[in-house]
Amino acid sequence: MLVRFIALLGAVGTAQSPPEFEVASVRLNTANDRIVTINVGPGGRFAARGYTPGLLIQRAYGVMGWNISGGPSWVFNDRYDVNATAAVSGNLTETQLRPMLRKLLSDRFGLVTHEGSKEVPGYALVIARKGLSSEVQQAQASGIDPDASFRFTRASLTAEAVSMPDFARYTAGKVGQVAVDATGLKGLYKFKAAWKLGDATPGVDAKDEFRAVVFDAIETQLGLRFAPRRITIRTIVIDRVHRPSEN
Repeated sequence: MLVRFIALLGAVGTAQSPPEFEVASVRLNTANDRIVTINVGPGGRFAARGYTPGLLIQRAYGVMGWNISGGPSWVFNDRYDVNATAAVSGNLTETQLRPMLRKLLSDRFGLVTHEGSKEVPGYALVIARKGLSSEVQQAQASGIDPDASFRFTRASLTAEAVSMPDFARYTAGKVGQVAVDATGLKGLYKFKAAWKLGDATPGVDAKDEFRAVVFDAIETQLGLRFAPRRITIRTIVIDRVHRPSEN
């Protein structure tokens, strides 16, 4: 019994704690502007200016705004400046950052959440009728952080090592929509697509027109289609949160 008790103590003593920043400051941003910036990179540095707790939650859990439910209004309105440093070698990746942000939100904002799901109108990413394009190729992670391998501009998108669930989420978010993956494709992929925006069509919302152009390019060039349907999405439900004390 004594040996077993000692073994249990050893197991507890060696259990890994959640990764966290070495130092972190959180200060209320009182500037009367709309400037929102973020810098994640060398030396384990993380700096966010004008970020709401809601945006920090998005980053911490790898979700979009529509995935978050519950919580007081200040979570989505109050703006904070966060400066933190982590003990990591090289650049701070999203994979390393997320658990550290979750720990910071727990420690400083008292954030407690649970996961749920809900059904909403949106899009499902599926393989188009003509089949998947040869432009979509399997990729190896090989040191590439999947969360940082996707780039989207007003004229193109590029993926170096992205999963289909992330591609669906990222792309739909960029055009103001909600989407989930229904392709059944596993692993990471690399591909690119480009489009050209024409003159605005009278009577057509510019956002709707942009979405249509992007979705058409993706279907034509990649053989992937965003099909409108009711979808079930993951939710992060805020159970408890409080304003932080500054330091």
